Amino acid sequence: MKCVTVREVAESLGMRYKSAHKLLKRLEKRGLLSRKFVGRVAMYCGDAVESLLNKKRNGKVKVLDRLVVARALLSREGCVSTYALAKALGANSEEARYVALQLVEGREAVFVVIGRTAIWCRSRAEAEALVERLREAVHRLALSNNMRYATPSKILRAAQRDRDAYMLFSKFIKLSRIDDRLSVAALAFADGILRLLYGEPMSRMRRKTVYFVSQPRPLEVDIRENIDKKTVSVNIPDDLATALQGVDVKDSVLQAIEQLLARYKP
Repeated sequence: MKCVTVREVAESLGMRYKSAHKLLKRLEKRGLLSRKFVGRVAMYCGDAVESLLNKKRNGKVKVLDRLVVARALLSREGCVSTYALAKALGANSEEARYVALQLVEGREAVFVVIGRTAIWCRSRAEAEALVERLREAVHRLALSNNMRYATPSKILRAAQRDRDAYMLFSKFIKLSRIDDRLSVAALAFADGILRLLYGEPMSRMRRKTVYFVSQPRPLEVDIRENIDKKTVSVNIPDDLATALQGVDVKDSVLQAIEQLLARYKP
């Protein structure tokens, strides 16, 4: 039966000492580990120790491997969609998004959202250049098809018949020349480009959004270079607030906060 100390777990998993201690205490409470003392040092023993360490290590290795693949993909392509990234990583969309956000947090990537599609780029310049190419493609489609008024579905139908536009759009949305159906994501993507190109639509009906084809507007796009941190505000008793002053609680979990608040319920 393998035994480890809190410090050994913290160093092995790259965790803070307090976080490792909470993890081991939780496993002990569930009956997966037993605690004994060697002198004044607490040892946690059980079969769960080895499987836990292996699982954590494997998880970290997988993330690191995926980061390497994502960096190489961005370096090669410049910009990719979440779908393309997930396909390259052999992961689902949520896992791909997590890896991409790690790159954004490390200042190795930026992202822009067009419609419902997140596009990840290796730099702000790459993102701006891509958006401009998309705008130029849509404007060209509108003019070459003699559109006085453009809708997302009209633009996508034209893109299906245009080789260059089809190749460009297909990198970021699912667009088939065989299937006549247009997905909600594809329609939202085209709508986002039209909005960046011509501004607000003339009318927005239930199944059709109409834009007047005019001189393209100057490029204005929200390119995000960092991750918005969400803050949750709660009202707590004054004496509890005083007790928490100067304490770093960023690693606390909601369950721990709820337990603290429960003690102060009337």
